[in-house]
Amino acid sequence: MTEEKNGAVAFFDVDGTLVWHDPERLRRGENLSEDAPTAAVYEAFRRMRDAGHLTFVCTGRPTSLIPEAIRALEPTGLIAAAGAYVRVGDDVVRDERIPAELALEVARRCEEAGVDVNLESNERSVELLPSGKPAHFPSSLLLRRADELAEVLGEMSFSKFCVNGYGLDDLAPLLPFLREHFTVADLQGGTFEFSLCGVDKGTGIEAALAHLGHGRDRTFAFGDSENDLPMLDAVETFVAMGNALPAVLERADYVTLSAEDDGVPAALERFGLI
Repeated sequence: MTEEKNGAVAFFDVDGTLVWHDPERLRRGENLSEDAPTAAVYEAFRRMRDAGHLTFVCTGRPTSLIPEAIRALEPTGLIAAAGAYVRVGDDVVRDERIPAELALEVARRCEEAGVDVNLESNERSVELLPSGKPAHFPSSLLLRRADELAEVLGEMSFSKFCVNGYGLDDLAPLLPFLREHFTVADLQGGTFEFSLCGVDKGTGIEAALAHLGHGRDRTFAFGDSENDLPMLDAVETFVAMGNALPAVLERADYVTLSAEDDGVPAALERFGLI
């Protein structure tokens, strides 16, 4: 696939960037995965296409948790699972998975520590919940014990995993082992994401740009959380949402309005992309 002449390429995080989530609903633990962008965001994507620019959804979600409301933006491509999966047009150019034995060891250690974990897959995710809580996502396979995971690993594989409702202090006994193999990112709202070392949104963007034959000139990325920071070195201009974490705000090239106030369309207008 070749790039559009003189066109820019822009990469957009979803949660907290393209889509605003009510913090009160987050605190209540509601499933917000079906929340949709505003009409202004859909219009901005249409105007980007009409101007000859390329757009990528660049999300921590696996493809199995990307709803039609996001796909309806009609992006040029998709970077999912925090960079583990990259698709440009119809071409899948990256699909990284956690080795089966490592995934099982993560599950065993989480079960021993009494920590619920979501093992995320582009096909179907697994919620291993030793706490006894109900599954958060209706599409997930619900398991209670790591040995149940061992029984399905031959037919399932995972791109990354998340834990919800814990602080880093709660995870302290697990972190030395996890940090040997994974990078941890604060996604806000009590969620921490673990991706294989070397697999992140930045390397996902690099894979997409290489496939396009596009350099860093006229490239933009938009985000709000720690897993968006690797995008910073992969693009020319990194835009932080007004609702971003302090560490993201500090490193951004430009800070736009919050997602609640349509910060994405505002920044695209600021940079003359729409």
